[in-house]
Amino acid sequence: MKKIFNTKIGILLIILPLIFQSCITFTGIIEEEDIVYSTKRVFFKHTGKDHTWRSPLESLEQTFVKEIKGNKNATYKVYDVLTLNSKSFRLEDKIFMIVDKDVFNVTIDNKEYEITKDINTNTSNILTSDSTKVSVVTGYSEENRKITRFSYCLTDEMVAKLKKANKVTFRYYAGPSMISVKLNNNELKKLKKLINKR
Repeated sequence: MKKIFNTKIGILLIILPLIFQSCITFTGIIEEEDIVYSTKRVFFKHTGKDHTWRSPLESLEQTFVKEIKGNKNATYKVYDVLTLNSKSFRLEDKIFMIVDKDVFNVTIDNKEYEITKDINTNTSNILTSDSTKVSVVTGYSEENRKITRFSYCLTDEMVAKLKKANKVTFRYYAGPSMISVKLNNNELKKLKKLINKR
């Protein structure tokens, strides 16, 4: 018994440092070399929410991409995928980035709409006369979502402000709804790290 216990502790002592090291070294920032365009691509992705209870936003998947050319010139592009509930209005063609107290009107490069439909089958188990269970369809439920995809570039002025930012919020409008998604401290640190990558 004591030998098995000592073996388990030995294995844990080997595995735990590896787990902690992998947690420490993973930053969520990914680098790729693109030989086609002779660029280095650095990006990070996060998922955000609007925490107001009336918001039609279910989720925002946002990807920041920095492309570094051979001459060290960098461009920054953002890709947003917003999922809204079925009762929401369509998103307006406006995005605002609020950095501390500075408001930037973002120029949208591309916009795509999609409506998804999920049909779920509701079932119930019933007991027959010979005591066997049979699964019976009792109804269907339908779930619709509105998905909007945006892509846009960050200007040099925006990037300069982001480097020193304490707070960053992205603002969208859908009919009467004002949708605000704030980067948390960890996400803001990752964005600054992405900007400073060479």
